[in-house]
Amino acid sequence: MSPRLKKIIRISIISVNIVALIIYLLSCLVPFISASDSWFIAMLGLIFPLLFFVISAFLVYWLIRKSKWVFVCMAALLLSLQQISVVFSFHPNKEFNFSGEPGTLRILTWNLSSWGESNKKNHSKTSYQDEMISLIKKSNADILCLQEYLYLKEKKYTDSIIPALKETGYLYAYFAKPNYTKRVYKTTTLTAIVILSKYPILDTARFVYDKDDFTEPLIYADIKIHDRIVRVFTTHLQSVRFEYHDYDALHNLKEPSKASVSDSRAIAYKLRLAYKKRAIQAQILNKRVKESPYPVIVCGDLNDVPNSFTYFTVKEGLQDAFLKKGTGFGRTFRFISPTLRIDYIFADKNFIITQFGKIKAPYSDHYPIMTDFNFSKKNK
Repeated sequence: MSPRLKKIIRISIISVNIVALIIYLLSCLVPFISASDSWFIAMLGLIFPLLFFVISAFLVYWLIRKSKWVFVCMAALLLSLQQISVVFSFHPNKEFNFSGEPGTLRILTWNLSSWGESNKKNHSKTSYQDEMISLIKKSNADILCLQEYLYLKEKKYTDSIIPALKETGYLYAYFAKPNYTKRVYKTTTLTAIVILSKYPILDTARFVYDKDDFTEPLIYADIKIHDRIVRVFTTHLQSVRFEYHDYDALHNLKEPSKASVSDSRAIAYKLRLAYKKRAIQAQILNKRVKESPYPVIVCGDLNDVPNSFTYFTVKEGLQDAFLKKGTGFGRTFRFISPTLRIDYIFADKNFIITQFGKIKAPYSDHYPIMTDFNFSKKNK
């Protein structure tokens, strides 16, 4: 290889490395810049794991070449430790103990996707309610936080607990309707967000985000667990509102010959709008959590990844159960990317998190996650 060609290749590699470093460092600003101020920066959070692997690959390459550029890549990775620490959990994989330990509190959160109506692999079956109820019963959870809990509008809407769950011990519940209805297989449906509990609910509240938002409200229930009261929040923040054709368009982006400019623009517009709305909603949620006179647990579908403004705003002052006891990337959304963790369980720092689990159920487009807590001596 001629010296000139070697020089051209080296300059090209350095140029690509510089561009990757700039984009990577911009993605590290995501937690500090609200999407309402810069939606472009917010969207970079989606590709942070990919950018991390790219910079890591460059670091290894420069290390082999014994180049000083290795220190530049190393510095970038050190500056991003905060983001790396919330994207990946380094705990060994342990099998979840469903029987649990005496004295623990178990919470399960799950976006039911209208009892599985969004399952895109089986259009002939619009409900997996029986299978999903069976899974919930087997989880042996004390408290359930369920999003997109389906009711048919043609039927009388009542805040009733499904008999099969009531028989399992969920005698207390708080339901709240969103501001919108939607079409599910040509049927007008109504969803609700709900907290179901085996322990008595003493008080509840419902907070609606902007009336034009496509989201379920923020709700809480004050639950008496023996001689303690815990405030459990659950919510479902702004959805991107992807339709089936949007998922097809995302898949086509992997093959440039099939991708279209109009589809790409439509996807970018939906993402931009959702990011801006979630930033505002996250601040509202943060405010309500801080107002609680009791220890809090926050569950739900935030529709945003860990290294995002939404995540850091909601998590402020709380523990992330997955980071305490989970493993790997903790994917909770079944489609698009293996790094999409958008469902969470956060808890007051006075709780002791003993285990975290995820059930890879094929019914909804989300996986259910659950956590066991112990009460610390301070948490009384």
